[in-house]
Amino acid sequence: MALMSNYTVFLDETTNKWVVRRHGSVKQSDAFDTQAEAVERAKFLAGKTVGKVNIMNKEGKVRAQALKSNKK
Repeated sequence: MALMSNYTVFLDETTNKWVVRRHGSVKQSDAFDTQAEAVERAKFLAGKTVGKVNIMNKEGKVRAQALKSNKK
């Protein structure tokens, strides 16, 4: 069974940056000025394994999900 790494993209209101964080981690992976940049990075990270990306809106609700696989 492959290791699964799930990520969440959310807006950090203190810095006004879009943050990528791996589930279970207290540290952010990356921070970006736009949500699109953060989503692209999260999909890349999740694609290294079989992972899911939860994309939050500004209010903190899940607006979309993406499943990424390293299979070609």
